[in-house]
Amino acid sequence: MSLIKVGIIVEIFLFLRVFLWVRKLISEKGRQPSLSKKTIKNLKF
Repeated sequence: MSLIKVGIIVEIFLFLRVFLWVRKLISEKGRQPSLSKKTIKNLKF
């Protein structure tokens, strides 16, 4: 039972770290002039 509790706690911490990391990435993107979705669609790779 204690092993399950430890697993749940570890999962919660991992989820929180990923969530904070994603928020950091989004805030960094906001500082740069972002391309609109229409412009990205018009680019041909």
